[in-house]
Amino acid sequence: MKLKLKQVVEKLDLVANERAKFHFRDAVYEKGFSCERPQSDSYVIESKILGRNKDKKNIIKLLIGSDESVVSIIGIGGIGKTTVAKLVYNDAVVENSFDTRIWVCVSEGFNVKRLLKAIIESGTGSSCNLVEMDVIQRRVQELILGKKFLLVLDDVWDDDHEKYERLKNLVHNGLDGSKLLVTTRNEKVALLMGTTNPYRLEGLSDGDCWSLFQELAYKNRQKELLALEEVGKEIAKKCRGVPLAAKALGSLMCLKNQKSEWSFIRDCAMWDLMGHEDGAGILSALRLSYEYLPTHLKQCFAYCSIFPKGYRINKNTLIRLWMAEGFVPSSESIPPEEVGNGYFNELLWRSFFQNVRRDFDGIIVECDMHDLVHDLAKSVGGVDCLTTEFGKEVIIPVATRHLSMFGNEVVPKNPGMLKSAQNLRSFLLLDGQRNITKLSKSFFLSFRSIRALDCSGTRIKKLSNSIGTLLHLRYLNLSHTLLRTLPKSICCLLNLEALILKHCNHLIELPAEIRKLVNLRHLDIYGCTSLTMLPGGIGQMRSLQTLPVYIVSDAAASDISELQRLDLHGELMIKNLENLSNEICAKNANLKGKRHIQFLKLIWAQVEEMETRENVERVVEGLQPNSDLRKLHLEGYIGANFPSWLMTTYLVNIVELSLLKCHRCVELPQLEKLPFLEVLTVDGMDSAMYFCGSSGGKDSATHFASLKQLTLRNMPCLLGWSVNEDHGILPRLKKFTCEACPSLNNLPYLPSLNSLELSDCSSELLAETAANVTSLTHLMISGFLELIHLPEGLLKNNISLLSVEIRDCPEIRSLSSELKVLPCIESLSISNCKNLSSVFDSCGLGTLKSLSIHGCHNISLEKGLQNLQFLQYASLSDCGNLTTLPMPMQHLTSLQTLHIWSCSEMYMLPEWLGDLSSLRELELWYCRKLSSLPESVKNLTKLQFLSVWGCPNLGSRCRNDVGEDWHKIKHVPFIKINGPYIQAMTVCFLVTYLLLHE
Repeated sequence: MKLKLKQVVEKLDLVANERAKFHFRDAVYEKGFSCERPQSDSYVIESKILGRNKDKKNIIKLLIGSDESVVSIIGIGGIGKTTVAKLVYNDAVVENSFDTRIWVCVSEGFNVKRLLKAIIESGTGSSCNLVEMDVIQRRVQELILGKKFLLVLDDVWDDDHEKYERLKNLVHNGLDGSKLLVTTRNEKVALLMGTTNPYRLEGLSDGDCWSLFQELAYKNRQKELLALEEVGKEIAKKCRGVPLAAKALGSLMCLKNQKSEWSFIRDCAMWDLMGHEDGAGILSALRLSYEYLPTHLKQCFAYCSIFPKGYRINKNTLIRLWMAEGFVPSSESIPPEEVGNGYFNELLWRSFFQNVRRDFDGIIVECDMHDLVHDLAKSVGGVDCLTTEFGKEVIIPVATRHLSMFGNEVVPKNPGMLKSAQNLRSFLLLDGQRNITKLSKSFFLSFRSIRALDCSGTRIKKLSNSIGTLLHLRYLNLSHTLLRTLPKSICCLLNLEALILKHCNHLIELPAEIRKLVNLRHLDIYGCTSLTMLPGGIGQMRSLQTLPVYIVSDAAASDISELQRLDLHGELMIKNLENLSNEICAKNANLKGKRHIQFLKLIWAQVEEMETRENVERVVEGLQPNSDLRKLHLEGYIGANFPSWLMTTYLVNIVELSLLKCHRCVELPQLEKLPFLEVLTVDGMDSAMYFCGSSGGKDSATHFASLKQLTLRNMPCLLGWSVNEDHGILPRLKKFTCEACPSLNNLPYLPSLNSLELSDCSSELLAETAANVTSLTHLMISGFLELIHLPEGLLKNNISLLSVEIRDCPEIRSLSSELKVLPCIESLSISNCKNLSSVFDSCGLGTLKSLSIHGCHNISLEKGLQNLQFLQYASLSDCGNLTTLPMPMQHLTSLQTLHIWSCSEMYMLPEWLGDLSSLRELELWYCRKLSSLPESVKNLTKLQFLSVWGCPNLGSRCRNDVGEDWHKIKHVPFIKINGPYIQAMTVCFLVTYLLLHE
């Protein structure tokens, strides 16, 4: 008994120590806490940037007006290096000076693969899901080859000389003028990168620092806090011009109203540390802000150190992790998600989070932490939270409770180091560990105390039944895995609150007894395309808030009534509604009562049974959503009339509406009366004749008052905008796309239109639009089979046009006189205009940067081409009359990329090809008569990429070392002949500039 008591006392001592470390009080959750958002939305860190215009101009001058290939911004942490770099990066002059801009946050502890993938994602704007290193390397090569680019490496720490010698060469491999912009605290890094004169960023002036502090501290309370101004200015002055310190303390003082409180902060001893080059002083200022956090926010903030520096933190994921760890209280009156959102907003408001990204509705999606704030989180979290990289030998302390692992090294199926982490409560695999294909029984047995487990992005196909032993588990993320089924034992996890299965494309079913998970709040099956039905009993999961997809099965059509008592939030897509024939069941689903649903999708598969088609109108009446709905998507609706709740202004708050494949509907709803509608898509309404009813032209000033984007497709019977002669006005419309509406001949007045795309429509509509539009920057017309010339005024009235595309207009013969009136045009694309003979005149189009001509068999390029002195990209394909390149092309000394595809009559390339001194990329595809390359190709010293495909004679002459033309091209770093590279300094040449270390 004594031994047991001793063990209990030791455990209590351990708990007491934990309590002291996090400053826990007896009452963890303070009475009266309100999770309401701050009244002003200006707190969200995107505060006005002060005092940096001079720095911005100086750095832009270094990037554009100097021969420096590497520009480095150095300064202490928190001084604003990243902010200034962003100002430069997003400046219009910089944007127009580079073909490609790439931003990568380097920070500490990165690995090669992650850096390369970050470059791809920044350069392409889309997620990089590539796995194999060689493929990733080649994609990076393709991204920057033959381009003038700006690569920003933000927050660089490593000062290894050899690595940066490799990295510097990246800029030299780009087009002349390519630049590397580096931000770092370490002057040695700047010098190693080759910067001769690093740009040292100084602090803000006392006045700017005070303005920044005041903006956050006063919060519209200037009169109330007037007496504190003198003390406030003294506090701001002690920030020594460091914006991060000013923001953190300004946010803190917003909560203080007494002069004694302000004086205490002014006189605090931590100011003695300010000005230290190592950032210790700023960290002390941040620590002061941390000490004033309420207890519940301290533990939430410390937990954030589980993410690596620079990691983009998803807000909803973070809140669910907080919930899993018990940091967020639950109550009957306020959902924990709402409380957690309040916690997030408070930390954001106090400047612990930054760089928020919002969705279409302005809701925060993700954020990150300044590296000094991250240092603070690590400091207060201690060994409680640990982030480590795969492949590193790390001993996990017994006291560690929260562990994350990142990187893409090959790891054992059950990492041995986890054996020392029996007390883990969180284990997160970040960045998707594609090398993990199996999680063994012993893996799960290592986590008996686990509350949050993230195995997303792994290649596991099956889960061990032992997962059912994790009785404390509250958060489980298996997204983007190869799972086909889930083990039955998962239904034993009665404490589970979140089961995330997004994009598990192979998942064919959910466990039959999933209804036992009565505490489950989030069942995310978005993107699980192989699921055809849901198990019965979903309605018994009364805590469920997230269920983005509901599938109506043909086996039990009445099961939609299970939605009745579920208080769902966010997005809901109901699929296979053709299986629902009972309008009472539809009404019992109680969509009208689900006031937290913001986005509703109702989808029918196409059916032919007349009984189903006639019954669907009664069913859809019962699917009436709540009146606060913001987005609605109807697809495949097979009724002849829209439901009454859509035909009126019941959905007064709707912002985005899509009506797809509603083939039998004749009359559109009164959409013009929806005051907040911004995005509207109507596709496949075969029977509709007019877009607006008899009221279409009346009171036009209030019709479609907010509409910004309109898309009409596949409406063969659409005759006009309105039955009235007065078609009204769409005052805010920016983008209009119309496709396959051949009978439509009129539109409202469009004074603000920037983008117009017309395809397979009437010439009358084109002429009507030409007369009414004067603000276009982008124009695309396609499928005007009888159009001989562009309508008068279409181009003349839109002199701000930057981009013009003309496709499938076989009768057009000349464009030279029309195009020459465009003083700003940068991109021109013409395809399948078989009778087109001339494009260029003796003058005009001098601003053109990109030219693409495809399928124009009679075109002549002998006139005017020499005027395109700024042309950088040219593509000629399927131009059957071209036997060689047009002579004027030899003057295009700015040309960087030349693609020649499927020119069946082209038999030679001229000797003057070598005069194209800027050429970086040359592709010759399916030009079967081409038999050799000119000798002058040797003069193309900047040529980096040569691809020959489907040119049998030429291909054989370009064979590595033995071909007759090999000596002409052997200087080219990357050569592809009919498929694979036959020469590429592949894994070394370009990628080693980026490789930092394995």
